[in-house]
Amino acid sequence: MKMTLALFEDLIDASVDWAAATRAVFVRAGDLTITDYQGAQHALSAVDCRLFIGPIHIEGSGELWTFEVRATEITAFTAADQARCILAHTIELDPQSPFVMRADRVEFPAGMETPRHGHKAAGIRRLYRGRLVAEIGDELRRIAEGDAWFETGRDPVVGRNVAPTSAFVRVMVLPIALHGQPTFIAWDALESAKPRGTVRTEYFDTVVRLA
Repeated sequence: MKMTLALFEDLIDASVDWAAATRAVFVRAGDLTITDYQGAQHALSAVDCRLFIGPIHIEGSGELWTFEVRATEITAFTAADQARCILAHTIELDPQSPFVMRADRVEFPAGMETPRHGHKAAGIRRLYRGRLVAEIGDELRRIAEGDAWFETGRDPVVGRNVAPTSAFVRVMVLPIALHGQPTFIAWDALESAKPRGTVRTEYFDTVVRLA
């Protein structure tokens, strides 16, 4: 059995019920109220993100980007899953053990370039504003609004902002030992001396199990 991190996109224009899952819900646009399995209501608007474990009820109108962790291989995704899926990737952790799910957003001011770096864990990013040029390992790519990408953490990465401002949402799946710990690793001493320059806002950093 393998663990999979998947990013889904949904346009909500009425009430809907979603089955139990371990998921981070990011609101790309709109205003929604999400009721969790304990009956608590959570009002979310644009660029809000919240962790939900278990079934949820959604009311309102908006665009949701949902990052789900599953004990399901990608080949087992249903046709409905595939229609909603933007990106999915296997995570090298035991799905039967607790793990850390962390969500944040990273904002780039004009002209900002990150030091070459890696991370201590893997995750999916999706750009919700602006435009970046990214070096990821041996790949050079332009990232536009709505584009998503996966980083293993082991490949060197440089991100350059080529818009007035840019920002992405990120969800990482971490081993327990990294709970509350930074994951950023400068690639060498020269890169470590460079300013990071980005502004990071953490949504949550929580120990969870698969729903």
